Amino acid sequence: MRRLSTILIAMAMCATLAVGCSSPTEPGISADRPVGPGDGTVARMALPRGPLGIAVADEGFAYVTQADHGFAGGTLARAGVNARTITATIPVGMVPSLVIFNPNRTRAYVSNQWSDNVGIIDVASGTQIDTIPTDGDPFALAISPDGGTLLVTTNANKLFKFNIASKAVLGSIALPATSHHILMDPHDKWLYVATRDGGTVMEVDWRAMTVARTFTLGGRPQDMAFSPNVEQQELYVANERSNVLHVINLAKGTSTNIPLAGGGEGLAFGNNGNDIYVGLVFAGAVQVIKHNSGETVRLIPVGGVPREIALDYTGRDVLVSNESGWVDFIEPNDSLVPPPPPPPPPPPPPPPPPPPPPPPPPPDTGYTRVGLGDGALGIAVSGDIAYVTLPFANRVARLDLRTSSVTTSFPVGNLPCYIVFNSTGTRAYEANQFSDNVSIIDVATNTQIGTIPLTGDPLPVAISPDDNTLFVTTNANRLFKVDLHGDTVTGSLALPATAHHLLAHPNGNLLYVATRDGGSVLEVNWHTMTVVRTFTLGGRPQGMALSAEQNELYVANELSNVLQIIWLPTGSITAVPLAGGGEGLARDADGKLWVGLVFSGLVQVVNPATSTVIRTITVGGTPREVATDAARHHVLVANEAGWVDIIR
Repeated sequence: MRRLSTILIAMAMCATLAVGCSSPTEPGISADRPVGPGDGTVARMALPRGPLGIAVADEGFAYVTQADHGFAGGTLARAGVNARTITATIPVGMVPSLVIFNPNRTRAYVSNQWSDNVGIIDVASGTQIDTIPTDGDPFALAISPDGGTLLVTTNANKLFKFNIASKAVLGSIALPATSHHILMDPHDKWLYVATRDGGTVMEVDWRAMTVARTFTLGGRPQDMAFSPNVEQQELYVANERSNVLHVINLAKGTSTNIPLAGGGEGLAFGNNGNDIYVGLVFAGAVQVIKHNSGETVRLIPVGGVPREIALDYTGRDVLVSNESGWVDFIEPNDSLVPPPPPPPPPPPPPPPPPPPPPPPPPPDTGYTRVGLGDGALGIAVSGDIAYVTLPFANRVARLDLRTSSVTTSFPVGNLPCYIVFNSTGTRAYEANQFSDNVSIIDVATNTQIGTIPLTGDPLPVAISPDDNTLFVTTNANRLFKVDLHGDTVTGSLALPATAHHLLAHPNGNLLYVATRDGGSVLEVNWHTMTVVRTFTLGGRPQGMALSAEQNELYVANELSNVLQIIWLPTGSITAVPLAGGGEGLARDADGKLWVGLVFSGLVQVVNPATSTVIRTITVGGTPREVATDAARHHVLVANEAGWVDIIR
């Protein structure tokens, strides 16, 4: 897990363009068919859910990714380029960003950013048939001429080379910053890597995985394209921040600039190589530049957020994906955009204003604050004490709940996260994210007396009711089962995505696993390590709690801004709206649910009997994990800003 804090990933991602494959539903269209001069007006095809990456096939269709800003599972739309209509929709992973075809166009590859994998699409059946796991969130893609090697960049700031058949990593190169665009040269020797926040383009020998040259451009280099005249040896680079189109003479290693009317992202040659099309992502326009002179001839006000640009299979027209919900088809003579729909009729006059509401009550601040100074993340209560992890100090603090004071702290591993006591309060187990292990803590002496090594970075921990088994998930996207008699891993289960919260059922058989980026909760039989049921919730499921009757499972959702209630006998799901995204969750002795709103600095209390919020406490900072002190009828909230709030 490379993200301690929840990250809302910006959608400034891009797609490498390639030709595609035959269509099982659309007739083949000859690439040399006669074409008209253009009708002067851009043709627009509506496409919801934030279209982003785009790739066009010679057979007359395109694939367009629909990232949906991470609010639901991603999809890949198939569009007929001639008819300009959607013919199929393919479910893929979370936040699909870029898509490319293999050379013979039997497969397509899509970077599923929040699923940490690359989806493999069978074009004939129109389905995602497999995935290639990646280290970090993948962005840019390129493929070798023989179709056997895939090049991928991720937010681990690396370029990876994969054998597609075995899905094995063949090599990697560290990058100075995240790359959102990569491009294979026409001779298939070099791979060009635009390091967006690094302000450079790297020339990489992709077979040897070595850097030959680095071109320092400044700004934010984005999409790239080669001059159609390969003898010119010119590489064009759109710059999102410097408002220029760079022209790199690869033979000389020099560059010149063509001014843009805004920050450039998508880039393609059209009109049989005579025109350069640049999408101005912040200006809502497409700039058309003559290739032979560098002169801007048109600025097309397409509106919205133009993202990627792909060349039509004819070599003449271009397609522009627009994150605001459409794809534009631009012919060489187009300069106008479709007229807007007629305005709606004016609304009726408003009714007279109601009397002003009474002033709001003062903020609820019914808590005692215990300062810690080094952040606070995980928290667990046993009897009269609480343990709180301090991720920035690599320590665990001990709180005396009778006096609401810190009595000591002690060292553990690197970046301690979540923590759990056994039922007797004699041992505690704490996940050290960057040490790849779990600390075993003797509570009587407040010391780490051992560690349990794991594969990947651990975050959540849970313990079985009989204290014999520990459960841990890591960013290897696996659930591990640890025998606490020998402190050894005795089983594991592959997960669809990273999990940040676990909950052991008191019946001693079931474990609930919230797959944060998978948008689901898995009900697992931990004895057999098999999935019994999957509850699909969407968003980002986080903290969980069970009702006293054990027939309702409560789930805080960080992205959907709701508390979800699963009726376990049938699996039906309802939701209670919250004032923000929920992360930590605990149920008190009265059955009330306490939810930490991680982005809002609030804690909300929900009465599940009425499905209503009955109290909102303003705590500020970044509230993380929540625990209950039943003996004193208090609720404890760890706050990453450096304190614990003890709420009355």
